[in-house]
Amino acid sequence: MVLRPRGQYDVIVVGGGLCGLSAAHFAARCGASTALLEKGVLFGGQVATVEHLDGLPAAGTASGSALAADLADKCRSLGVRVIEAEADRLTANAGIEITAVGGGQAHRAKTAVVASGAALRTLDVPGAADFAGRGLSQCASCDGPFFRGEDVVVVGSGDAAAQEALVLAEFCRSVAVVCRGALKAKQCYVDRLSSNPKVGFVWESEVDAILGDQAVTAVRLRNRKDGRVTERPCVAVFPFIGTLPSSRFMPQELLDPSGYVETDANLRTKHPRVFAAGAVRRCYGGQAAQAIGEGVSAATMALKAL
Repeated sequence: MVLRPRGQYDVIVVGGGLCGLSAAHFAARCGASTALLEKGVLFGGQVATVEHLDGLPAAGTASGSALAADLADKCRSLGVRVIEAEADRLTANAGIEITAVGGGQAHRAKTAVVASGAALRTLDVPGAADFAGRGLSQCASCDGPFFRGEDVVVVGSGDAAAQEALVLAEFCRSVAVVCRGALKAKQCYVDRLSSNPKVGFVWESEVDAILGDQAVTAVRLRNRKDGRVTERPCVAVFPFIGTLPSSRFMPQELLDPSGYVETDANLRTKHPRVFAAGAVRRCYGGQAAQAIGEGVSAATMALKAL
């Protein structure tokens, strides 16, 4: 292992998901002094909750958490300094300075790769805050086994909702997928959902409220076409309704109105030494393979800027 001195790094990567880990790994392999800033001890970001990761050009299957842990170990073996802290502010002038939440040490680098990802949106309806952890979850592989043999509801129509519904179908008696419109998931997921007898769909509907006492007992649904309100009994609700970029620490001039980092086709921001990749970036595709590829590409561009 090559230990790097603390001080100013060649590259600092913000975010320990697959994208950030890939960027740090590539930069370190190329000989750059590299730091990785990650607020939690669980690497992988949202992919860490995926039980069966697919779409990668590799043989076999693996969980997102296992893949991320292996990549994190490889980063450390290459001398990447892993800083367990949350970015509070990125200042980009001639060099890059990132301060941590809580008034921690300022970390300086010549270039930065922002791969801080995005957080899952939460339902903004009555009952959502009350039942968090008591029937409201956003991790099927973590919490699905607690609802073995029960009826559950998944909210959403994209890849994440489809993947989680398939995981829940392994444990639960029934899985109702509530969709505002048509399914937007990949066709392979749509085919698997459609052929699974445990999975059903509630079309053109949205959650109006989550109901219960000590735990979830039902959801109230509203039909978007005719306004009809119905209640569907269930013991758990799993919302996967999109993401919000984790970009609070970024300079406003590098963000679009929705808070995503704006980049060109080469992952460059408006600042010549700041690059962005993955879910924090506007126009990101959303696939695990894309996260890895963008991390490597952003690191490549950062090295060229040195």
